[in-house]
Amino acid sequence: MRNILFSGAIAVSLLGADNIASSAVIAPIKEFAPPPLITPNIAQSAFLENQFDRADRSRYYFVTNKLDESMDKFHLSSGIYGGSFYSSALYRYRGANFYTILNAHYTKANDYKDGDGDKVGFGYKRYGQNFIVGYLPNDISEIRATFLHDRIDDDKQPQHQMDAVKTERYATKLDARIGDEALGNTLNLEFMYRQVEREANNYALRNSSSKARVEIKRKIFDFGAKYDTDISDFHNLVGFKITRDRHEGRRYTLTNAGFVHTGNRFPKIDTKIYQIYDTISYDLNEQNRLSFGLDYVWNKSETKSLDEVFVMPNMPAAMSNNLNTTRKLWRSIYGKDFDGSINHDGLSGALKYEFKPNEKDSYSLALESLYRVPSNMERFNALFGAGDNGWISNPFLKPERHNRVKADFKFASEAYKSYLNSMYGEDSFALKGYLIADDANDLVIYDRRHGAASTPTVNRNAVTSRNVDARLYLANLGAELNFARNFGAKFNAYYSYGQNKTDDRPLYQMRPFEANLQLDYRDYASFGSFNLGTALRYVAKQTRGDFDKSTGFGIDLKEAAKSFTTMDIYSGIEFKNKVGIRLGVNNIFDKKYAEFISGAHVGALAPNLVNAPGRTFWLSVHASF
Repeated sequence: MRNILFSGAIAVSLLGADNIASSAVIAPIKEFAPPPLITPNIAQSAFLENQFDRADRSRYYFVTNKLDESMDKFHLSSGIYGGSFYSSALYRYRGANFYTILNAHYTKANDYKDGDGDKVGFGYKRYGQNFIVGYLPNDISEIRATFLHDRIDDDKQPQHQMDAVKTERYATKLDARIGDEALGNTLNLEFMYRQVEREANNYALRNSSSKARVEIKRKIFDFGAKYDTDISDFHNLVGFKITRDRHEGRRYTLTNAGFVHTGNRFPKIDTKIYQIYDTISYDLNEQNRLSFGLDYVWNKSETKSLDEVFVMPNMPAAMSNNLNTTRKLWRSIYGKDFDGSINHDGLSGALKYEFKPNEKDSYSLALESLYRVPSNMERFNALFGAGDNGWISNPFLKPERHNRVKADFKFASEAYKSYLNSMYGEDSFALKGYLIADDANDLVIYDRRHGAASTPTVNRNAVTSRNVDARLYLANLGAELNFARNFGAKFNAYYSYGQNKTDDRPLYQMRPFEANLQLDYRDYASFGSFNLGTALRYVAKQTRGDFDKSTGFGIDLKEAAKSFTTMDIYSGIEFKNKVGIRLGVNNIFDKKYAEFISGAHVGALAPNLVNAPGRTFWLSVHASF
């Protein structure tokens, strides 16, 4: 559950070279986590977050972006998106040796209708505050402090049996740089503290005859340092990171005696992680670079409430006495005792070749062998369930080993500067893409117990986790074209393939083939500038999935695997670089469809089908001064 707290949260790190052997690029096949934070760099232009609509509208072009991204001190934006609302205010200041950013945002999301006009029970309230302050005492040093807070209340989960009634996250980060920005002789120090508290229940936002709730708390401390140095044609990055992760989750169920403790989502996990890495790069000449990196990780996890007794309501005493601790649950599923502590350590390595013939074009090829320790959710989740229910992860999982080849490229014509921006107004284009081929050993997957009919009526088809060998392919191709001075077009296509080689069946939740096409027009006028655009999104039918709970995990839904095509139209106008409006219609043809990738704000292991929004009108106002 590496990304549950702040996926991409601190996009404000000081400068530093890349650790090319980092396993942070590897994520679980399916993560259940709150939505990414709304950080200051995206807050003014953000769209309403909806886990049941995966269209990436942050790629759309608007002339109002120049207001949101300008160096003016004050920035305001507010919008109506169907029946939902989003507003953000930002203050930015930069002095000779001091800078600061203050941001606050608010979202009120409400129910929507799908393409058939049926109401979807969607909604949440979200509040966020962000603060960044930096100080440059001289030309070769910088200190930065960052604070992020995000709270989401009453987040309805129509795909699941529980709603996330509270999610609150804090992140505090301190960075210090000693040395020049060119990284010729530079030390970077980093300290970060992250905290999350979550509560989910089945009674605050819906009616339930059997009331239950889950409470989760997590605190993570990180301290790290990295040092960049140049020696002749060599560049070396060496660093370390120390992490302390404390994670607890408890379930409570209402009985005649009130709410009682009925299981450990996370049994007081205490994890210590030590990481050391080094990447050395050699410039063969001005255009060619060869890099080699190593990354060593040592991970020790302890479960402090392994033998804490919990209640099993309505269960016979003989059965309850054999299952009423986390240790006993694990023994009943995996056939051996867990002693409360487990250590893993492993080495990742990468070799990368880069060719940059000029400042616009780049090509790279990397051979990687990456080592990933399974997450807390994959290893330590332990909740019994009546009948076929239950979620009892495997503490004995082996770490994953990903042997990958990654190739990527960027190419642009001489006149290309950026999208809808060419030198001398000439026609221009840019291409980019990547291909990843991954032969994964001991890939962690969720599965089910598949107990026989004679199995006692508890945890009979509970969700489990195990290791398999697998093969994965990920590919992307993108193109941008500027033409006829005022026109632009974008194309992006994605392809994913995953095969469980151990069981000879497809991996679950693999993104279907998707193609996106945009056409934009921008022009200037006496009052400022304006743009018009349309976006077409095609998602192919997913024929490869894990659809059957009786033989696999069964999280994929055949009703959501159908192909669909949607179209958005949008426009923007700005007046004298001070005030602007953007507006549009999403899903203009009111198409009824559902995303194949199911909602993931909570652990919905057997999700209900939830359709995406139908035709949605929206408008937002932007200002800077």
